[in-house]
Amino acid sequence: MEIIRAYSRRSLWWIIFFMGLLSLVINSAFYFAMTVVSEKILLLFVAQNKVNFPQLNEFIRQANLVTDMLKVFFVPVSTGVLFLFGFMLWLFSRRSFVKLMEKSYLISANMKAKVKPSESLKKPSAAPVPPAAAAKERKENDNRMFLHLLSVLQKEGRLLDFFSEDLEQYEDDQIGGAVRSIHENCKKAMSKYMASKPVLEENEGDEIVIQPGFDSNAVKLTGNVTGEPPFKGIVRHKGWKTARLELPALSGDRDPNIIAPAEVEIV
Repeated sequence: MEIIRAYSRRSLWWIIFFMGLLSLVINSAFYFAMTVVSEKILLLFVAQNKVNFPQLNEFIRQANLVTDMLKVFFVPVSTGVLFLFGFMLWLFSRRSFVKLMEKSYLISANMKAKVKPSESLKKPSAAPVPPAAAAKERKENDNRMFLHLLSVLQKEGRLLDFFSEDLEQYEDDQIGGAVRSIHENCKKAMSKYMASKPVLEENEGDEIVIQPGFDSNAVKLTGNVTGEPPFKGIVRHKGWKTARLELPALSGDRDPNIIAPAEVEIV
């Protein structure tokens, strides 16, 4: 859902901002404290030079070593810990928000069912599908349609067989003859389910003026693209769009991962 993605992005940026600000404050305070401690140690060192006290000299040396190590390691370690904590906080808040959205979706669906009882008596309504399950089902259907397309191209044109061949052992004229047959059969298979037409009516090489408000998904601009439209350019490719699409009905009793079954001749 768009609202979940928007919340995830916004909450992540805010957590990064506040954790960075907190890291800056903590590291600044630590650096200031270490500076004060270093100055105190320096004063002790000056005083020790006036009084010969070996134990104090060893203490000052150890204290200087500790402060130097803290200055080197404290800032990256503290920053890493804060950002790790922030990332865990973001994961927890996002998970809580997703559960809250799913719960509110179910409550809203139940309320609608209670408000219109007559409609529910006329036509039994299906149980509400959680957003996560619906998204998973859409993804599985998309995968099945893609694999079905490959299955059709393999069945009609032996496309996957051609891709799996090692062409190094064949001459160019042999490859050309095979490609002609594959092209013809795959074209027939595609024409059963869809028809395509160019996005632009102009021919390749013709000049064209792209007006303001053009569809950037349909027309891709290349070259010296500066300023605002209208743009004057040359058609390099007319593009393709769907003129007819007839999706086949998929069978639910077969494994969608099987693109083409193996063939065994019984003797």
